[in-house]
Amino acid sequence: MPRESRTSPRRILAVEKQRQALALRYGGATYDSIAQALHYASRQGAQMAVEAALRKTVQEPADQLRQLDLGRLDAMLLAIWAQARAGNFEAIDEVLKILARRAKLLGLDAPVRQELTGADGGPIELAAVTLAQRLQRIIDAEEPASLPPGIENGAKPN
Repeated sequence: MPRESRTSPRRILAVEKQRQALALRYGGATYDSIAQALHYASRQGAQMAVEAALRKTVQEPADQLRQLDLGRLDAMLLAIWAQARAGNFEAIDEVLKILARRAKLLGLDAPVRQELTGADGGPIELAAVTLAQRLQRIIDAEEPASLPPGIENGAKPN
């Protein structure tokens, strides 16, 4: 079954209805009232329409900016490409920077794995583990129990 065109009359009406749902939500309307006003079958239908409209409002400008930046990078690459092919090391360095930026913009690079470590490369101590260990030492009477600063004679902190 062929896919429906993004510019078919039905899709255009659906996008317009989503836009109206978003406008109503911005105006403070509940999903129930949006569903009633725009004839959605349920509040979930209205909510899905608002969320779809929000995704489009954010995604479309981002896609346009990405295309604009790609065009700029391509123009820069074209301007310096001949020099890089001729062996100019500065031009080669600039080409590599342009290609790296282009790959990052398009998400072509594999994700970078990052590992977090504690002091001196050791494991990170979690507060809950440290607190549990301290409580155990108090229970075992290895460490005298002391109240946190500002709490004296059973008074509660502000």
